Amino acid sequence: MSKKLRLVAIAMLLSLGSLFAQEKTVKGTVSGADNSPLQGVTVYNESTKKSTFTNEKGYYAISAQAGQVLTFTFVGFSSQSIPVKNEVLNVQLLSTDKQLGEVIVTAHGINRNKKSLGYSTPVVAGDEVAQTQRESFVNGLMGRVPGLTVNSTTGNPGASSQVILRGIVSLDQDNTPLIVIDGLPIDNSIMNGGTLAGNRNNRDQDFSNRFIDINPADIEKYTILKGPEATALYGNMGASGAIVITTKKAKAGQGAVTYNNSFRFEKQLNFPEVQQVYSQGTSNGVYNGNTRLYFGPKYADGMQIYDNIHQFFQTSFSQKHNLAIEGGNSGLSYRWSNEFSDNTGTIPNTSYTRFSSRLSATATINPILSVNTSLNYINTSNKKANKGDRGYLMGLLTFPSRYDVNNWQDIYGNRVLNTGTIFTETDNPFWDVYKNIGEDKVNRFLGNGTITLKPTNWLTVAGTIGADISTTNGMLVYHAQSYKGSGSSASPTGGRIETYQALNKIINGALTATAVHNFGKFNNTYIIGTNFNDYNLNTTAQLGEKMYDPNFYDINNTLTTTQRNKHSVERFRQFGVFAQSVLGYQSLLYLTLTARMDAASRLMSNNPYFFYPAASLAFNFTDLEQFKNISWLSSGKLRTSYAYTGKEPRQSYKTAPFLEPANSTGGGFAYNITNGGNDKLRVEYSRNIEAGLEMQFFKNRLGFDFTWYRLHAMKQIINPRLSYGTGYVVKIFNGGELVNNGIELQLTGSPISKKDFTWDVTVNFTKNKGVIKKVAEELPEYYSSDTWLQDGVRASVFPGRSTGAMGGWILERNNNGDVLINPANGLPILKTGGDFYYIGDRTPDFQIGLVNKISYKNWSLSMLVDLRKGGDVYNATQYTLYTTGLSTKTLDRETPRIVKGVLKDGLENSKNPTQNTIVVTPYNNSAFYTSTTNGIAPEMFVEKDINAFRVRDITLSYYFTKKSLERVKWLKDLSLFVTATDVLLITNYSGIDPESNGTTPATGGLGGFGIDIGNMGRPIGINFGMRVKL
Repeated sequence: MSKKLRLVAIAMLLSLGSLFAQEKTVKGTVSGADNSPLQGVTVYNESTKKSTFTNEKGYYAISAQAGQVLTFTFVGFSSQSIPVKNEVLNVQLLSTDKQLGEVIVTAHGINRNKKSLGYSTPVVAGDEVAQTQRESFVNGLMGRVPGLTVNSTTGNPGASSQVILRGIVSLDQDNTPLIVIDGLPIDNSIMNGGTLAGNRNNRDQDFSNRFIDINPADIEKYTILKGPEATALYGNMGASGAIVITTKKAKAGQGAVTYNNSFRFEKQLNFPEVQQVYSQGTSNGVYNGNTRLYFGPKYADGMQIYDNIHQFFQTSFSQKHNLAIEGGNSGLSYRWSNEFSDNTGTIPNTSYTRFSSRLSATATINPILSVNTSLNYINTSNKKANKGDRGYLMGLLTFPSRYDVNNWQDIYGNRVLNTGTIFTETDNPFWDVYKNIGEDKVNRFLGNGTITLKPTNWLTVAGTIGADISTTNGMLVYHAQSYKGSGSSASPTGGRIETYQALNKIINGALTATAVHNFGKFNNTYIIGTNFNDYNLNTTAQLGEKMYDPNFYDINNTLTTTQRNKHSVERFRQFGVFAQSVLGYQSLLYLTLTARMDAASRLMSNNPYFFYPAASLAFNFTDLEQFKNISWLSSGKLRTSYAYTGKEPRQSYKTAPFLEPANSTGGGFAYNITNGGNDKLRVEYSRNIEAGLEMQFFKNRLGFDFTWYRLHAMKQIINPRLSYGTGYVVKIFNGGELVNNGIELQLTGSPISKKDFTWDVTVNFTKNKGVIKKVAEELPEYYSSDTWLQDGVRASVFPGRSTGAMGGWILERNNNGDVLINPANGLPILKTGGDFYYIGDRTPDFQIGLVNKISYKNWSLSMLVDLRKGGDVYNATQYTLYTTGLSTKTLDRETPRIVKGVLKDGLENSKNPTQNTIVVTPYNNSAFYTSTTNGIAPEMFVEKDINAFRVRDITLSYYFTKKSLERVKWLKDLSLFVTATDVLLITNYSGIDPESNGTTPATGGLGGFGIDIGNMGRPIGINFGMRVKL
């Protein structure tokens, strides 16, 4: 019996010991990489399914047995699962930006360890761009990323920008990179004048890119994916690269209210120079007040001459306010941000306003399930001035200096005429900007949601759905009394109103599954996925003339028989499946294999399926044993990649002719003469090879990232003009090849790194050279019709020439290159016949961006300067001034001269051509400046090898110390700043700014960069503001 009692006692003791083991409390603290405590971390016992949270000091306590696994999760940090060994368990979590080294957000929002990437992926901090206070984040990225080129259309509020990564890759399609926000592509379209009732070109009116809707203050970072391998998972959507945006998210347990503002003043400092010696007249020094030509006599002594150019521009004032509220815990965190910006222009009656409200939230339901969602409403309003040869600037430059430009309307609101009638006297520039208006208003909704499942520690499944819906309401008006809207005395138009409404709807989604398989020294990641994009674009436009009330801007205020309308509908779908394998050996070697199959409705009548393979290799050679003991060598990686990608047509309904409604009052249908259709149309495709070397030295205080690439694009989709006998003006088909070769280099350094004094430097170098291998059907020239801005010049490509070439009319020359002179008048002879010839290359030789960041105690200074070396610019503004007699180059008109050249007398190609000796005095023969058959050629106004050095932005900030804010307990951070933008421009260009664009990005293809016609450039801006965190 006693033996049985002893056994029972032993069993009870063992059972009690087991009970005590089950009830053991494990406690500790959780901190970040900087050892600061993390509040709200979820501590989850995988065995008991019970959980707890850390307090404000990062402390936790939870019941657990030895051997059980505790999982620590926190939004924005990598999770950790740790077996229990002792009663005290302290944990340090790494930010998702720090785990496994630097993490890069790639296509479809997939996080990749930077060491595994076989291609260049520069990253720019969102606050670095936001502090420039620019309206558009794209303009803030210029100079900060190798390979990125931005050309602003104008310096006006809401102006569009042409954005190109690694040069032109398509002669006629869109070269703009894909814009992706939190894993989903967004609409970055721009209004095309051809969709309006007036069938406008994209020259005289600017429309904003839709990326201007995004508030830069909401952006955490930008990842630039430049090569086809980097964007392989996006298929044809990413053929021109991608800018992947990660927005700011709340950190759980860190509630805060932040407010920042900015107040900006802008002023134009560079102005075109015009002569004010000779008055109006058509020729031979004879006065004629009814013309805008200035070949008349000199102004009389004592005559009042007005400085109209400087009087016209104003000092503009703009303001911006950002308010963000964030908070939550480990289960749910949120961020609500609001922005209001109001920007006025240096041009009267121009402005751009934006209101943005964005709500994002992250919910961690349990360690297996999490949800991310965001909603963004944007409202913008843009008042614009006309641009180009019909814009305000050309009117200002040609306005007679003898009249005061401020006297533009009488007390009744009628136009003041100085010498002519509304049909003969061009508009006063003030009348132009106040009466010939262009404005649009946009309402936009962006929304997306992502559900992430992690059923095991090796499998993650994520599904994302998003919508991008926007409406645009716009108006373009030429006042009934304006020169532009009056027509002629024989056929008056009585003013013109055009209104338009656009509805763009994009629904897209993606589903990905990521599996991680580690065994031994190998670590592999496998990704499969699918995505779809559904686009529905509708534009309705109405146009009417003969306004009953010239000051009432409504389409119903026009004569019914002049009214016409146009309805443009475009709907298309894209669908893709993809797979990727990342095969890693330790952290030393990574091989990435990617494949994507796309289907697109734009080519559904043909084979709509396109297969895009890609491969890359990353070799982190400093992980080899022989490199680990080199103290001055921090890291090194060799990388190489190959990718194949393509582009579908940028417009739908191109595989067959289609009927469209006539836009006249009578109605009816007819075939669209600008679409010949092509049922054999295929995607254009390209092959890309990239190689690079990344190295860091001296504990990452010095480093570089070098990239070489070569892209060969074939089967270009182009729209050449046809003989009218075919029944169509243009026809689309595949043809043409181009090759881009380039190098990129990013140097980073920290010359000074002390507690109270740091200095960081980044240098970005870009060199790209694109060459046309051939043009379809052996065409001698292919051009972009939108860029035919002025008689005799346009953006063109020629076999063997640059992708940035210009075509134009040239002077006749003999076999030795001497200019041929007309024996009858002593003037040069223009080469006639309608052909265009190569006259210049708009592509710069190279570009350099230099970023300096200096911090000293509570002060910080950042500055960006850049240099564009080389490239030609067509100065169409100077051409206009020259041919109207306003250029200062015409002030020597009374000086006789002999034009250098040889006479075209039949001996021009002989051994002894007749040298020209005919004396010409332009004052008595204005054809010297104006004749387009004998006298001048556009090639004379192509300025060669233009260099431009500019200080883009400087920001000086002061940060108040924590100690100085102790008395105000609710105030966590406070800083003040002043930012100057576009501070300095040094250039050998004779115009205002060589960084000019004659069209808008809607032109696509070759673009209008390097063609300067009626553009003022960006004004200098001074911003003051503060940042507050509560």
